[in-house]
Amino acid sequence: MNDDKGKVIFSLLAGATAGIVAGLLLAPETGDEARSQLRESATKWADDLKKRAQRALGKTPAAPAPGTDDQAADALLRSMSDESAQALD
Repeated sequence: MNDDKGKVIFSLLAGATAGIVAGLLLAPETGDEARSQLRESATKWADDLKKRAQRALGKTPAAPAPGTDDQAADALLRSMSDESAQALD
């Protein structure tokens, strides 16, 4: 009985190894291309999972901190509103 378990485990490991080797030998792209595609796929899945989790928890991504562009736009709007207020007076 113990001998049968060892044979089954060995057969599973041998089959998995043969499958991995065959997959690597028959792959249409180089290793660098395959790794790049896996990396892109993993990043896409992670981003999608993060978005779904945020939606499920009712959270939205935080707005970026105001930068110089936002500050310049605010200053322009304030100056325009000040000018229009002076024109109305």
